[in-house]
Amino acid sequence: MPTFSGKFQYVNPDGSATQAGPCRVSFETDTLTLTPASGAPLALDLGDIDIFLAGDYELTLTLFTGKKILLSQFAKTFQNLCHDLLEAYRKRLLQCLLLEDLEEITRFDGTVRLESPGRAFTSPAEIRLFKSNLAVLPAQATGLQWRLADIDSVSFDETSWTVTVASGEERLAFSKLGKRTEEFREKLTTTRDEVVQRGAETVHGLFPFLDPDQFQQAVVLMTEGRAASLNKLRALHPKVDQALAANIVDQKLKPYYDALMKHVPAGNYFSGFKFLRADEDAAAKNAREQEASAADAEEAKAAGTAAGEFAEDSELRDRSEEPPILHWFFLPLAAQAGASLPDNLVAWEATSRSGRATYFFRLVSPEQAAQLQDASKGPALIESAIRQLNRAIVLLNFRREPIYLPDDSLAIQPRFRRYAIARRNLPELVRLRSSFIGRAIHTTPEAWQKQFEGYLIAH
Repeated sequence: MPTFSGKFQYVNPDGSATQAGPCRVSFETDTLTLTPASGAPLALDLGDIDIFLAGDYELTLTLFTGKKILLSQFAKTFQNLCHDLLEAYRKRLLQCLLLEDLEEITRFDGTVRLESPGRAFTSPAEIRLFKSNLAVLPAQATGLQWRLADIDSVSFDETSWTVTVASGEERLAFSKLGKRTEEFREKLTTTRDEVVQRGAETVHGLFPFLDPDQFQQAVVLMTEGRAASLNKLRALHPKVDQALAANIVDQKLKPYYDALMKHVPAGNYFSGFKFLRADEDAAAKNAREQEASAADAEEAKAAGTAAGEFAEDSELRDRSEEPPILHWFFLPLAAQAGASLPDNLVAWEATSRSGRATYFFRLVSPEQAAQLQDASKGPALIESAIRQLNRAIVLLNFRREPIYLPDDSLAIQPRFRRYAIARRNLPELVRLRSSFIGRAIHTTPEAWQKQFEGYLIAH
């Protein structure tokens, strides 16, 4: 554990200091500890630092509370302190952005300008390009990530040597990359194009009967990581429902899928897919195994099924797939089969890669629920809700624990601390957790059906 000696100030948002004086600073993995010569020590998660700003002689750490820690007079060790702590901070930041298990391609240093409806900044930043995501770690703002599949365009302004990336209403402009400007543009474009190409190949595999014009429309609707409306896909060709059921629903999961489909009004549902690396798939399998809680095991035992038996059977099929792909559905549900409009309930069902449970969410807030029964407003509300749920689950990289664990577990247990920080920094996760209702475990179809009917009755 590196330790540095210097002076500090612990400053309130109004600029007044609550503590100051000589101190020792040490840090490891995810924790920073500040021990003053007199007074109480400070210890905090590196993820609780929102802004890391290094000056010539002073390091300013702005915390999520608005308070600041000012570190100065560290003599010759100051540069080492800044360098080592910045590396530790960035590593923790990636964990809290839920990116630490992604495959990194390269890094760049430059200036980033973000323009979006909810947030804007301009700051020096480290830029990290992953196989599937782009991460921005700014010096004067909190970090962010974008999925490459969500990028609409990459453009280059030769007059200002600025690379601009657009996604919906948001813009990221990258400048002051120096001699590596062209390298950044080329690698970003190439990596994004590879994601798009693989996505197009996957869609073609799902719907080989589409003609070229229909196919172009389908790949726009069904990009990697983004659930597509079956109503819109069905308008391209009537066989899309049949193709999805045949090509992406694991036979072990089909009873659950069929039961859910009986409660989907007018076939208005959504389907998506995401590529998984081999190591990511193994991590996902471990997460699913951990998801089988003691209560789940008891339920499986009562049903006469050994806990874990089902997941192992499905894995036999999964390992034959290359490359591994996770497929899922969002299914807006009505309590009564045959209803024309859904109630305020949607199921998220992963139909490949050994899904362990069906997750249930509210589509909209209780105050908006009545609008779902309005044929003129309901479809737009549903599509907007699915888009938000989908974005949040994809940002989580399909981790289940941040969805269903109670607030106390996130707050109290150290191994879940990064999820608590992610919840603070990712508004999508806040909305996802607030809309989460519960889950029905895939033990046996009979046991699952009882849980499912309970959610239907309640909503």
